[in-house]
Amino acid sequence: MCEVNVLRKIPRVWRDEAVAAGVIILVAILTVLPQYLNHSLIVGMDALFHFNRFYDVAQQITHHNFSYFQSNYGFQQTGRIVNALYGPYLAYGLGWLLLHAGSWIRFELFSGVLIEMLAGFGAYILVRVAGSRRRYALVASLIFMLTGWVPAWLTTQEFMGWGAALSPFVLACGVYMLRHPDKHVPIWALAGSAAMLVQTHALSLVIVAVAMVPFVVVTFWRTQHKLRLVLELLASIVIVLLLTANVWGAMLEVFGSNHVLAPYMPLNSGTYTSKLSLGNYGRGTLGGSLGLVCTVAFIAQIAAVVLRRKRSQTDIILTATGAFFLVLSSALIPWNTIVAQHNIVGSYLQFPSRFAPVATLLLLAGLARTLSAVTPALTVNGRKVVAGILAFALVLVGYQTLSDVGRIADEWNKPKLLQSTSSVTLQATDMTEIRTAFTGTDLGLPLQMVTKATPDYLPVPAASVDWLQNNSQYALYHNQTVLVTTPETAAKGQIGNKIDANAYAEQAQTINDASPYVIYYDQIVAKNVDGKFTKRAGSNGRLIISWDAKHKGEIQVPAVAYAHTQVRLNGRRLDASDYARTDIGALIVHQKAGRNTLTLRYVPSRRTTMLLAATPWMWAVFAVSGLVGVLTAHGFFRKRVDK
Repeated sequence: MCEVNVLRKIPRVWRDEAVAAGVIILVAILTVLPQYLNHSLIVGMDALFHFNRFYDVAQQITHHNFSYFQSNYGFQQTGRIVNALYGPYLAYGLGWLLLHAGSWIRFELFSGVLIEMLAGFGAYILVRVAGSRRRYALVASLIFMLTGWVPAWLTTQEFMGWGAALSPFVLACGVYMLRHPDKHVPIWALAGSAAMLVQTHALSLVIVAVAMVPFVVVTFWRTQHKLRLVLELLASIVIVLLLTANVWGAMLEVFGSNHVLAPYMPLNSGTYTSKLSLGNYGRGTLGGSLGLVCTVAFIAQIAAVVLRRKRSQTDIILTATGAFFLVLSSALIPWNTIVAQHNIVGSYLQFPSRFAPVATLLLLAGLARTLSAVTPALTVNGRKVVAGILAFALVLVGYQTLSDVGRIADEWNKPKLLQSTSSVTLQATDMTEIRTAFTGTDLGLPLQMVTKATPDYLPVPAASVDWLQNNSQYALYHNQTVLVTTPETAAKGQIGNKIDANAYAEQAQTINDASPYVIYYDQIVAKNVDGKFTKRAGSNGRLIISWDAKHKGEIQVPAVAYAHTQVRLNGRRLDASDYARTDIGALIVHQKAGRNTLTLRYVPSRRTTMLLAATPWMWAVFAVSGLVGVLTAHGFFRKRVDK
């Protein structure tokens, strides 16, 4: 009885929000339940790349031997730079989670629940800020959690899922400004969410920043305080720059002093677009189909805004911006032509379907607003029909997500075990050994047994830049000539005038051999596994590589050096003129007969060092000032003074 009275004293709005939060948490747990019941690890196509990132951080924490730039534990201990350029703070957070999870399976389960909760809460906040009723905001958030890019982290370990999960927090600030043009910009919420997105997946912030433009422009047009709006937006941008100094500082140094190998550029970017469909939704990059639920929802919302007489400016901006990004993510844009003229788009955007999360969030927010406005005027039976349709939609997407996770998790119990073996080298007699390694407590053992050639962000010598561009897979693929057979080259019994399959196969092999993945395998992976080189992480972020040589002379070592990498061979510091580098930056040094020891250590500039050291303090000041602001707004300090 006492407990009931206590509950009654809690404001109803708090109880309702607590129920919504509970549902989101429950659904987040349910999404990983099939994997938990299978007791399995999902090794998706991007898993090995990200597992190496997190393992490197986990080992740094374990040994208190930090190296912000140079990978001394992961990525075959090559001294390459990855985390400093790719979501550094989240990488450290997930590395910490891996360390405390103690196994790869538990790590996947915990990170799966975490990303689903972030996506659910973020989408819920966005839709509520947009002015939707609570029930429709909850439905929209659950649909976002269960479709598209967010579950792709569970099933294929695509990191864009984390960017998608954090995007609604930034978009919510844009919607708030749009609906309250004369109020102050939520500087702390905007700057904090944008900075965290940069620390997670910088490309996602670029996409979200473009989506924010119409919200800011319309707010500027409507507000009576234009100068204040501009100043507060500038303040937000400055705070974001301060909170992400480690990211842009590292990028300026690495990209400014090296020719860095860009990420994989698809041969046909137009293949990876979003498509309206009446079947299942697709997962992440490879599955561009939006599925029945999202297709119907998007078309319904666009039609509602076009056909309804009473529509607010918020409805129009949400829907128009969402529709614009939906078009951007589709094959309606000539992506192959754009990428052919601007290769950088293909290298860093890679997949046009990456615009889809923003489209999904904005169109779902718009639909939730439409339902909130329309349903009160319906009859009781009409509202029951709407509720039934929404429940059916949730069942559909929920069933598919749980089925997908369960089916993919079951691959663990099959002989192949891995989703993809492309560019993968296995160091085991059979897959059972690898399965045992992944389930053990030695987090590094499976990464030694299963290695994937991933050449992203390797340092390309200036002399090799043109060669790599002219002989890249993309260039060779689009410049290849499809020959026609002649009587001399025709198959037996034919006179020619058909596609020369042999010549076509030879060109395909040439294209494959030009892949940086193949070069990385030859120069790094293959040399790592032959047992000649011994590698270990030394103190102060050093990587120590040793080997024995019968004769003096040149040798290519399976490690790379950047412009700021300090190289020592047998105790002597080498200048850049004392060693050579291959096309992907692998070191070529002069060995002596006997025991050789090569030491690599990345030494950032003084400016970069200061930026790295200052960023955590910036976050501390930001957090404390934000807390003080919240307490002040709720009268905490005034009450203390009154007492």
